[in-house]
Amino acid sequence: MIIRKQAQSSSVGSRILLTGGRAPATLDLARQLAANGHEIFVAESCKEHLCQHSRAVKRSYLVQEPVSDPQAYLDDVRNIIQTEQIEWLIPMCEELFYISGGLAYLGAYCQVFVEPLGKLRRLHSKWEFILRVQELGLAVPGTHLLSSKQEGLAFMEAAVNNAKASSKWVFKPVFSRFSSKVHVAEVTANGWTTTFHLGDEDLSAATPWVAQQFVEGAGFCSYSVVHQGQITAHAVYPVGFTVGRGACIAFEPAQHRQIDAWVERFVREEDFTGQIAFDFIVTDEGEIYPLECNPRATSGIHLFTPEDRLDRAFLVEADQLLPTRIVPHPSRRAIITMAMLSFGAANCLKGRSWQKIRAWMRFLISGEDVVFRARDFRPFWQQFRLIHWNWRLGVRHRISVMEASTMDIEWNGGEMF
Repeated sequence: MIIRKQAQSSSVGSRILLTGGRAPATLDLARQLAANGHEIFVAESCKEHLCQHSRAVKRSYLVQEPVSDPQAYLDDVRNIIQTEQIEWLIPMCEELFYISGGLAYLGAYCQVFVEPLGKLRRLHSKWEFILRVQELGLAVPGTHLLSSKQEGLAFMEAAVNNAKASSKWVFKPVFSRFSSKVHVAEVTANGWTTTFHLGDEDLSAATPWVAQQFVEGAGFCSYSVVHQGQITAHAVYPVGFTVGRGACIAFEPAQHRQIDAWVERFVREEDFTGQIAFDFIVTDEGEIYPLECNPRATSGIHLFTPEDRLDRAFLVEADQLLPTRIVPHPSRRAIITMAMLSFGAANCLKGRSWQKIRAWMRFLISGEDVVFRARDFRPFWQQFRLIHWNWRLGVRHRISVMEASTMDIEWNGGEMF
């Protein structure tokens, strides 16, 4: 374990350890918490990350990669907790699952804002999550588990035989992120109108996929902070500009009472504690279909500012919940500028929609960049080092930059220890 940075003076708030310093969401939360008087420390296994030179972070630690040695990772985190007298540990990215796996171990030293691994696995799985939603009597897209190439090929053949009209299906691994390896394919009575073929994928009982009916409608995401089934902070935002089919890169809050009610019911039924996010499709008729769940931090954090006091949503005891939940200001807009100048612009040009171009320009003019701050500018330059680092990893392992960005922290539901 290597200490990466020493910084600012002490404060009167809580001593908080965040993991996942590579993520813009972690940087944003660190800044929000520090602005409200808390001392922020970061543990990260990537040698280049956004938080390591931020003025909001008192100290940054380089720790063991959890994928390669989960116990050594937990030992490093425990050492930081003891050394820095940490009061709260808030995991942010997929290393959350490893912290959850060591919850009893780390929970002896501080408060850990995470659920046990069994519950998180059920929500992380794109198959088990759908089963849980069905169990609650809520609508879901038609979804099939494919645990072998034979099952996959049989499904594709049966879909052709049963096709009376054209229909679309979404194929994706049960455990994946950033919509990587997501394929949308159309089937008719004459066959599949796509070059995608499940027989070419790594599909087995250890690496299952799902086939999910494609639902036409508008995409929305939600992000919530929850304590024992009660929401303390909540945001809903439309899916507009994205990297490919995946991560959003522009954010503005939306009023959607049906989604609010859906999330309220789900987290209450789960008696959930932690950060949780959902992806939805809302049809023209107003029907809500959940697609997947991320039981961790997401970019929804960017809709909040220090004035919203997210610290009050996180750092509470069960008997001290806020009388009203924290929500973003309706005029809030935030963007990942570098992505908007590349992926966002390409999206506009591909669609050739003046409405999309106007929305893109509106975000660029009025949206606040999630990384750049005049009084904390070093993370802005650090993002280029991080991108280069992930590009090199991607080239070395023959994977995309997005896949490289999580390869040392991701968890796909297997045995951990």
